Amino acid sequence: MKILIANKWIYVFLFSMAIIACDTVEETFEEFTLKGETIYIGRPDSVFTAPGFEKLRFWVALNADPKISKGLLETTDGLVKHEFDVVRTKNGKDTIQFDLQLEEGEYSFDLYLMDQNGGSSIRTELGAKVYGDNYRATLLNRTPTVSASFDGTANILWSDPAEGAIETILKYEDATGTEQVVTVTNEDSETPIDSYKLGGKITVASIYKPTENAIEVFEALPTETTFDLYKMDKGIMVPVLLAGDAGDGHADAGGYASLFDDQVADWTNLWHSNGDGGDSDYPFVMTFDLGTDDAKPGKFRLDGRPGCCGGRQPADLQIWGFSGDIMTATTANIKDGTIAEWEADAVAKGWVKLHQVTNNADDKTIEVEFNKANTANYRYIRIVPTRPIDGNETVANLSEFTFWSR
Repeated sequence: MKILIANKWIYVFLFSMAIIACDTVEETFEEFTLKGETIYIGRPDSVFTAPGFEKLRFWVALNADPKISKGLLETTDGLVKHEFDVVRTKNGKDTIQFDLQLEEGEYSFDLYLMDQNGGSSIRTELGAKVYGDNYRATLLNRTPTVSASFDGTANILWSDPAEGAIETILKYEDATGTEQVVTVTNEDSETPIDSYKLGGKITVASIYKPTENAIEVFEALPTETTFDLYKMDKGIMVPVLLAGDAGDGHADAGGYASLFDDQVADWTNLWHSNGDGGDSDYPFVMTFDLGTDDAKPGKFRLDGRPGCCGGRQPADLQIWGFSGDIMTATTANIKDGTIAEWEADAVAKGWVKLHQVTNNADDKTIEVEFNKANTANYRYIRIVPTRPIDGNETVANLSEFTFWSR
């Protein structure tokens, strides 16, 4: 009897649960049918971006879903929103492209494709970087080292290109003042110039691509220099042996001729003092005729003796200019008094000090540029070494002289 009562209550419980379950399913179905089914249209197969200057180009690869009619691109912070129409050029899969102007910076985007009824694809996330003036300001130009010659030709040596540079644009003025434009590849280490204008502009701008697929190149802020110096013709320079000037020096060395032969060689091809306390020992004076009245000396180089004995080069060196009758320019012997007394006499005779090298400790090359404010013409130049590096005033070595004019 107890068993029958228990079974009865079990049946009642199960029947009640079934009724409740049916009510729940019915309510859920009603809610589903009232709200409608969420239908997603196809998302893009892929999305690609490429940068330009303050812009991005987008490529959206569409699937074959014919319901797709437009799209929405927005940043995850909601500050940028861009709607675009989807116009297919063919049935099935297709790709659309559009550009978007943006401020420089890094962006995170969400992209949705939609149909005419407001249906939307699930979100496609992508990131991209936009480049602009800040990026451009970091770009480095290749550095030109300009070597212009008296014959109207020039050569430009280039520093190595920075990472990311693809080429460099060189602009310069030729002898007629006409601008010439040369594309310098990254492999070019020098650029020969067959005609230049003295004082003419040289403009350099290296070109960069921030990424491999960038749709635009970026030009570094241009740098400017000028053809303000040219290497003078050594073939017309000759020594002028004024009273008290140093002579040809040691008989077994190259003498004055070796100073202008464009060869930097040891012993037999350099000027070497006698070492006997005479006119060629420190301090001493050398006078040269530059061979033209049009010279505006702007730069001087003394190449050091290769190999041994670099300490015999000048620690202190003076460079003087003179324009006029050289026969009136003879000064007192520099060995007969102090350096200051000799300088005062030189000034009184019309010589102008163009440059002073002091405490040179490099036993190789001295290269100095004169004050650009001094643009006077000087036909005659004096080189006056007054003290050697090693302190031994009885021996002097000079290898090769080069002069530049403005």
